[in-house]
Amino acid sequence: MYRFVYSTGWTASLTPAQFEALNGVAKRWNLTHTVEVQPMFGGDGAVVVNVGTMYLAVETDGYVHS
Repeated sequence: MYRFVYSTGWTASLTPAQFEALNGVAKRWNLTHTVEVQPMFGGDGAVVVNVGTMYLAVETDGYVHS
């Protein structure tokens, strides 16, 4: 299981769907167990994660896109 935090170190506030989607992203991209996410500007609750070669956004319903 992964831990998702903001750059401040605070645990990210995620919906259950976002949490599941981010676990899949972290596993697929072989990320560390503590993953830094950022709130998406104007994203209505979406978060963004850097997977090395690009940023992926995860919407509150779990939809993942670049």
